[in-house]
Amino acid sequence: MQAGDPGGRGQARSRAGRVVAHVDMDAFFVSVERLDDPSLRGIPVIVAADTGRSVVLSASYDLRELGVHSAQPVSQAKRLAPHARLVPPRQHRYAELSARIMQELHRVTPAVEQVSVDEAYLDLTGALRAWGSPEAIAEGIRTRLREELGLPASVGLAPNKFLAKMASGRAKPDGVFSVPPARVAQFLEDLPVGKLFGVGEATAQRLRMAGYATAGELGRAEPAQVQRTLGRGAAGLVRLARGIDDREVVTEREEKSLGAEHTYATDVTDREVLDRTVLWLAHRVAGRARSHERVGEVVAIKVRWEDFTTLSRQRRLSRPTDAASEIGAAARELIDQLPRPLPPVRLIGVRLEGLAPQGTGLQLSLDAGSDARRDAEAAMDRINARFSGGLAPASLLSGHERRGRTDAPVTQDAPEAAPRSDPDHA
Repeated sequence: MQAGDPGGRGQARSRAGRVVAHVDMDAFFVSVERLDDPSLRGIPVIVAADTGRSVVLSASYDLRELGVHSAQPVSQAKRLAPHARLVPPRQHRYAELSARIMQELHRVTPAVEQVSVDEAYLDLTGALRAWGSPEAIAEGIRTRLREELGLPASVGLAPNKFLAKMASGRAKPDGVFSVPPARVAQFLEDLPVGKLFGVGEATAQRLRMAGYATAGELGRAEPAQVQRTLGRGAAGLVRLARGIDDREVVTEREEKSLGAEHTYATDVTDREVLDRTVLWLAHRVAGRARSHERVGEVVAIKVRWEDFTTLSRQRRLSRPTDAASEIGAAARELIDQLPRPLPPVRLIGVRLEGLAPQGTGLQLSLDAGSDARRDAEAAMDRINARFSGGLAPASLLSGHERRGRTDAPVTQDAPEAAPRSDPDHA
C-alpha cells in the first residue's frame, strides 16, 4: 500500500493491504438528547449547563455555522445564538450509549480502539474477506448505528490512523469518505496546514510564515528545515504531512493516570471548602482506580486561579494505593504548599498517577487502620453499584447537613486516558 509524494522524499505507507476506519459520532451529545426528546429535532441545540462558568459540550451543526463550538463559554454561545435551546448534559446516558456503540463496532472486528466516548479506530484489514469492501463495511456501520441506536455517525477510511481521522472529518455529517493509497498524495497536496489533525492556529501561523501553507508543501520540506521553525516535533509533523503513520490500532489502552476536577461557580478562598472538594474528588478517583483494578503511587493536584493561571503539584506516596483516605490526605498536603494568603481558586483537580495492577504494594502496609478504611471504601463501591450510588462518605454528608447545605460539588471529570479533551468535537 504505497502512494508516493511528488518530491520523492516520503511515502504514505503501512502494512500491505491495511485498511483503517475512524468512526466518529455526529454531534454525539446533541444527537443523544434529540433521540430521547423528539421535540428537540429540527431546532438549534446547545448541550451545556446554564451557569456562568460553563462551557459548551456540543452544538448542533446549524449553530456551528454561527460560530458556536465546543469548549466555548456558554455566555458567548448564547450571545451568538440567543434562539438556541440549552440542554443540560447527562453524562450517564452518554456513557451508556457509548458502550452500546462500541459493542456494535466489535461486531465488525475485534480490532477496535476506543479513543473517546464517541469515536474509535477499527483495523478492517482482517474483516474484508467476511464483510466486503471498506466502503461497504463503512456504510454497514453507519446503517447499523442508525437502525439499532438511532444515532448518526461519519466514517473515514484510509491506510493509517492519521489519514482515517482526517477522512472522517471530510465525511461529516453522516457520511463516508475514503482516502485509498493511490489518492493520498492528492488528498494532502492542497490541504491547508491548519487542517492537519493536531495543528493548532498558532502552529499553523508559524508554518505559513515559514512558507508552508499546505500539507503538500510541508511534506516536501526537509525535517531539519522545519525544525528551525517549530523545534521539537517537527520531524513527526513532516511525516504526517507525507501521509506516514505507523501507529497500530491498539485494542487495550493502558491508563497512565486517573483523575477528576471541579470548577467552582464562584472563586473560592476558603480552605475548608477546598479540603472538602478535594476529599470528594479523591473518592471519585479512588473509585475509578478500584473499578479499573489499579493502584497509583503518585498523587497530583491541579489548581487554576481566577486569572486562569494554572499550576500543578505532586508527591510520591510511600506505597501504591487506591484508597480515597490516602489520596485525599496527600492532596491536602499539596494544598498546604500553595501560596498564602490563598488566591481565589477557580478550579481544583486531583489525579492518581504511576498506575500499576491492583495488589501492588498493598500487602506491604503495616497500617491496619488505613487498610480498614480502604476495605470500607471498596464495600461502598459494591453497595453503590447495586443501589445506583445511594451511599456517600459520612465525612462529606455530615458537613453539608451541619450547614444545611445542598450544594455538593458536581465534578467535571478529567479524561482517564483520553487523547483529546473535547469528547464531542464534531
